[in-house]
Amino acid sequence: MRADLALLLCTAVGLAAGAERAAAQPAQTLTVGIYAPSIEFGAAQARLAYVQGVARTIEQSTGIATVAQSYASLAALKKDSVDFAIIDGLCYATNLGWRLLATANVGGGATRTWALYSSAGDSLQQLRGKKLAVIATGCNDAGFVDNAMLESELDPGFFAGRSGNADLTGAIAEVAAYKAAQAVFAPVGSPKTLTKVFDTGAVPNPAFVAINSKLPAALVDKAGAAVVGYGGAGAIASWTRANREIYTSLAARLGRSVKSGIPANPEVVRIDAKDALIEPATLKDTAVVDVRHHFVRASGDRME
Repeated sequence: MRADLALLLCTAVGLAAGAERAAAQPAQTLTVGIYAPSIEFGAAQARLAYVQGVARTIEQSTGIATVAQSYASLAALKKDSVDFAIIDGLCYATNLGWRLLATANVGGGATRTWALYSSAGDSLQQLRGKKLAVIATGCNDAGFVDNAMLESELDPGFFAGRSGNADLTGAIAEVAAYKAAQAVFAPVGSPKTLTKVFDTGAVPNPAFVAINSKLPAALVDKAGAAVVGYGGAGAIASWTRANREIYTSLAARLGRSVKSGIPANPEVVRIDAKDALIEPATLKDTAVVDVRHHFVRASGDRME
């Protein structure tokens, strides 16, 4: 019995030590994915080339072989269990549990102002019953359109329908080129031939995040620092230090906003006591003829 207990104890100690050694060992290969449909890379090859450049930078910094993958959906990226990822701003706003390491710089800032663009005129009412082209990210797209872009002001049935597209380039082309829809939300300046109806607010650029929570903290920090220093050319000009606030702000705008009037306090009017005692002047009634005599003189000089 004692021998069996000793054997079990040794086995347990050995397994625990093995687990500790496995946890302490760095990853043999790292994977960086990208899903950023709101960034105008122009072609799938350009998007893949960009993330490959990021992967090489991380490999040089960490000394660990790093591969890159481009994804057509966030669900596919999650399924592959990548270690790091470049994630569209909206998708990170709906997945704030991932560790944020850097924010993309596009157009000179961490956010871009978006607007509603139309091929049917410059008035919102001209779009009633028309079709809206959207980017189908799978990251609360309805909340993004109805609440973040339209501030819960329009009935969901205002547009006749919504057409989902794989990326921003496709959504704009559906309105500008194919004429299958008449309106689209896009960053200001992206649609070249459409009419801007109104600005809708700032939307954060893609985020670089650590998805694998089991990676050593020192390794994650090295990867994040490498991306911040990455200056590869392309649709994403550069990266800045993580700015979580812009994503939490967008997340707060995704919920429906219920607006109600705020009662105003009545203005206090003070009346002088003397004014209250002054008898107002009688208004003249122009419809009444002045009466000068109320009696007649009868014969005999006697008034009646």
